[in-house]
Amino acid sequence: VEHGFLPNVWGTIGGVVSWRPGLILERNLVIGGIRARQIRAETASLNCKVTSGIQAWYKIPCRSEEPASGTFGLAASANQTLVDSIPATAKQAYSESRVTKGVGAYDAIFDVERPLSDAFETATFLRRNDWLSEATRSLELQALLLNAEGGVFALLNVGFTFQFDGKVHTRVTTAVFSAQAADRGLQDYAAEMAWVILIFILFQQEFIEFGKHAYNRELKGYLLDFWNILDWISICIGLAIIVYQFWIEDAVAVLVEGISDLPRAPLPLNLDSNGYQDSYSKLISDALDIHFLFGYLQLCIFWYTTVITGRFLKGCLGQPKLAMIQTTITKGFWDVLHFMLVFLILFNNFVVGGKILFGNELMDWSSYPRAVITTFMILMGSPKFDDMYAIGPVSATVWFWLFYMSMVWLLMNILLCICIEYFSATRHAVGGQTPTILADIKLAYKEWKWRMEWRRDQWREGEYKACFIGSPYAELQEGLFENIKADDHLIAEANANCLGLRLHRRKKEDASVEGVGNDASPGSVPVSSLELRRLGCDALTAEHLIEDCTSFVEETNAQKQTTRVDDVRHFVNLLRASKQRLEVQCQSMEDGIIDDQTALEECLDRLEDSMREAVQGFQELRMTGVDSLAPPISGQGGDMKAALPGMLLAARELRDRQEMQERAMPALRSTGWSPSHGQSPAPPALGDLSDWPPNPPALLN
Repeated sequence: VEHGFLPNVWGTIGGVVSWRPGLILERNLVIGGIRARQIRAETASLNCKVTSGIQAWYKIPCRSEEPASGTFGLAASANQTLVDSIPATAKQAYSESRVTKGVGAYDAIFDVERPLSDAFETATFLRRNDWLSEATRSLELQALLLNAEGGVFALLNVGFTFQFDGKVHTRVTTAVFSAQAADRGLQDYAAEMAWVILIFILFQQEFIEFGKHAYNRELKGYLLDFWNILDWISICIGLAIIVYQFWIEDAVAVLVEGISDLPRAPLPLNLDSNGYQDSYSKLISDALDIHFLFGYLQLCIFWYTTVITGRFLKGCLGQPKLAMIQTTITKGFWDVLHFMLVFLILFNNFVVGGKILFGNELMDWSSYPRAVITTFMILMGSPKFDDMYAIGPVSATVWFWLFYMSMVWLLMNILLCICIEYFSATRHAVGGQTPTILADIKLAYKEWKWRMEWRRDQWREGEYKACFIGSPYAELQEGLFENIKADDHLIAEANANCLGLRLHRRKKEDASVEGVGNDASPGSVPVSSLELRRLGCDALTAEHLIEDCTSFVEETNAQKQTTRVDDVRHFVNLLRASKQRLEVQCQSMEDGIIDDQTALEECLDRLEDSMREAVQGFQELRMTGVDSLAPPISGQGGDMKAALPGMLLAARELRDRQEMQERAMPALRSTGWSPSHGQSPAPPALGDLSDWPPNPPALLN
């Protein structure tokens, strides 16, 4: 500090002033001076983390977590002579800071508006009288600089942290923020005002939607919608950014006013040195507070950009290909979450194992956060295996190969398989090709042109409200949902993304053998232009929708891919067609059989009648005594015809007698009777043959 930092700040090289004191890099001017702030802690033997016996041997006090307070060093001496020997510029360095209290801060001030000799006197005395001691936790050299050309303040902080192991951790940080131009007008706030207006519009929209859901007692569904929660988070973070922005601008304004009141060299002789030093020391503290607020502002902006990214993803739900990717992420979320549980358990095991094996020797494994980062770098393909191998060859080799086999080759590939599986399922569920972003841009441009024409027509018709803030499709979606009697599930899927209706229709198609277009659901009925007009559309809008939807359906059907369900449905249709043809053939065969049966029955009836007539004829022949059926000799036909019935009757009696004899012989033999040689048994009497035959079909057989 004495031989480098202070001479450079005061612009002195080799005892010669080379540039204006406090001017750094020709453009940055130190405001007031340099503040050296040390943070001290209470020291005592009881603070050591060893036994009393070891502490008695150690004999060095240990720092506690409690900050120091009061005075120390020569300023705390009871010898007033020693107290009076402290230079006026260094006396306050041994007392607790008047600007910041309660944190153990002790400030040594070096006024840049005073000669360099005063700064040397203060620094030399502090060095010789142990201003930095075993109770010091950290030392920070702080300065506030102004760059008027750039219109910014710069906060310089050179820090030294004294660790428990004797090491000194050094860091140099700078923070830059606006110095607020005096002539800044309303036009300079145009971007901020536009952004605030957009935040207010979003708040108004969400508040109205919240009120509608609360009025309809659907608040639970509103709160369960992730995108609604994301909108409210963006509103809250946006309001926080506005608050921090105005808070910082107000703090900077106070800082600027305080700097303007500071005196410049040569300083008046009657100037209150303590008051002057406290003034710019407070300015440095205020600049640190502004830097602290900037940290919160930057954090809010970071989260706001993250939320805006999420809102962009919400907007991407209107593009089929992007919506398909987000649907894949949504559907696979729980599987990935359970996978991450297993992954993090194994990952943490390797982190802890690496810290135990290599943490005592390697800085990359010295703490748990460092071990996590190192393990993740190895997972991403950047291993530092040589350093690990040098510590423990066997342990490093076993750890490395177990990590790669379980984490990289196994679990990472499982994660890849999960993502591929869900994407394939989503793509299969969507079916067919989806339009690209370029096709959607072309369609959006076409729609924009049509809407301009529609608004122009509204202007010509005197509908000025509809021309500027109206929509040609107002309340059309609600009317269509009401027409098809859509349930809440269908409405929720339709509002989720542009693929919601398509996925719902695909589910119904997969669950139906007939297909959605062939069932009796209201949603499968084509909508006419007249129906759209009944729902509130004008004639131009209705025709436009019919035209665009017709072309869209034709393109979708042309690009539709055949699935297994389609194959099964086609097979069922073939079975049904075959069944119908078989039923026709069977019906025709049945009709033919019935006709044949009727003809057969008629034939049998005629045969029966014929047989009855023949039997009656035979009976008549028996009565006449005709014994021969031979045709009469030429010239004798009359007598023969007259004797024919008797001849037939005699033949009939003879045949019947023989048959009866043959039937009776077994019965007679069973009684022990046998006819005499050449004697025939007496035949039984013939019965009446008027009812013969008793069964004409049996006779036919």
